[in-house]
Amino acid sequence: MLTSISRRFLLSPSSHSPLPPFFYQILGSISPLHTHNSTAASTEVIASFHQLLRMKPQPSVIEFNKLLSALIRMKDFQSPLLLSKQMESVRIKPDLYTFNILINCFSHLERLNCGFSILGKALKLGFQPDIITFNTLMDGLCIDGKVDDAVDLFDKVSALGYQPNLYTYNIIVKGLSKIGNMYAAISLLERMDERGCEPDVVTYNTILDGLCKHNLVTEAFDIFMKLRSRGISPDVITYNSLIHGLCCISKWEKALVLFNDMLDRNVAPDVITYSSLIHGLCLSNNWKEAFMLFNRMLHTNVAPDVVTLNILVDELFKEGMIVKAQCMLSRMIERGIVPNVVTYNSLIDGYGLHGLMRRANKVFHLMAKKDCKPEVHTYSILINWFCKHKRIDAAVGLLEEMLDKGVIPNHHTYNSLIHGLCSVGYPWAALKLFKYMRASACPPNVVTYSTLINGFCKCGHLRIAMGIFQRMKMSKFKPGIFIYSTLIDSLFKVGRVEDAKDLISRLSMDGLQPDIYTFNIIVDGLSRGRSLDKAY
Repeated sequence: MLTSISRRFLLSPSSHSPLPPFFYQILGSISPLHTHNSTAASTEVIASFHQLLRMKPQPSVIEFNKLLSALIRMKDFQSPLLLSKQMESVRIKPDLYTFNILINCFSHLERLNCGFSILGKALKLGFQPDIITFNTLMDGLCIDGKVDDAVDLFDKVSALGYQPNLYTYNIIVKGLSKIGNMYAAISLLERMDERGCEPDVVTYNTILDGLCKHNLVTEAFDIFMKLRSRGISPDVITYNSLIHGLCCISKWEKALVLFNDMLDRNVAPDVITYSSLIHGLCLSNNWKEAFMLFNRMLHTNVAPDVVTLNILVDELFKEGMIVKAQCMLSRMIERGIVPNVVTYNSLIDGYGLHGLMRRANKVFHLMAKKDCKPEVHTYSILINWFCKHKRIDAAVGLLEEMLDKGVIPNHHTYNSLIHGLCSVGYPWAALKLFKYMRASACPPNVVTYSTLINGFCKCGHLRIAMGIFQRMKMSKFKPGIFIYSTLIDSLFKVGRVEDAKDLISRLSMDGLQPDIYTFNIIVDGLSRGRSLDKAY
């Protein structure tokens, strides 16, 4: 947004004293597309800034703005705020562009209140904000998740007579798409035409991406056809959104047609294109096509990344192709791809799935040696498989380890352990963990209650199960058909037929519809209770 203005300033001659060569060398070394945070480059720009401060006569504020803009292009949003204070201390008067820079910094640092304070300061000094000022504030609101506020600001700015530009519309479209309000995003796209602002490929890509992420792929193709009809050339991002969307709904054949279409139009696929297609083909068990595409990827010099690796390793393990998964991992490491926490999680989950707990545990301990810190999901996966394979001591030991290391367990962690304890006949230990959860930052959820009720029922402690059931009813969670079926079955088995009938009568009151599992329990219970007419 500010790049075009900074270019204009760079090209305009200064009426002040000529600046030293280092100034232009520094700026020339920073490409407008260079957005990677570079400490060395940032240090050089700051050093140049301090040299400007010492110059006599004092350079124009425009020259200082150039350096502040350079820092922003390097994603250094903190330094311009500090440097602006130094400008103020030597009485260099800011201009509107300076204020826009500062608002931009505060927006990206998610300190938008400070951004609005800067706007107030600019107004007090007699500056009239421009559309760039408001674009920056709208962008900050969207970054902060306050999309409704950004839309309100958009409407107010338009009512004040400001003409929203392409950047304005793209900011709001992106914000609306991010929160899933695709109807409003498409409506805004139509308003752009009415107001004489031509959408670009970025506008369409943003809407396409939002539609596909919400599985509205048919609607996405309508937008895609509209893009083409307007003579706008789709780019790799356009195709990637559609291909990913099609693969997510198992339409891999259409995704391949689209892939061939982009090749025909000389749009070069990138690693995201290939990874999405490979994932879609793996999910539909088209392994031959998946590996052909992977090999094509290598032959066209598109380097696979860790996401590609994770997709292949995860899907190969799920299909039981352990040796192929291990070979793929070795092959990728040879190509310089470093496994990340997702890779290790897939390996642990894969080995656990096939009962290879020693290997799963070995991978877990290998993570520390490889400088890859296990996260809560890593612990939860291993705890889950230890519980499924009845190795409760190992699972409890992992829970203690994660608590010692400050890793906060989640519902998956606790529910896996509660299920494991109940499955080996330790429901009282599970209840103790349940009580611990109630006092923790991760309170029990509907799965926790269901697991515990089922565990006590299976261990013959129906009174305790009914107590937990009553506690659940008093909580914000409503018991589902599985819990009712479990309790009805247990009541029938201990001969409490009337209590079972009472629970059956409550199903309709709680808005629940018995499934085939529930009907089988009821028919079996009534038959054993000599109520054959009711069973019939």
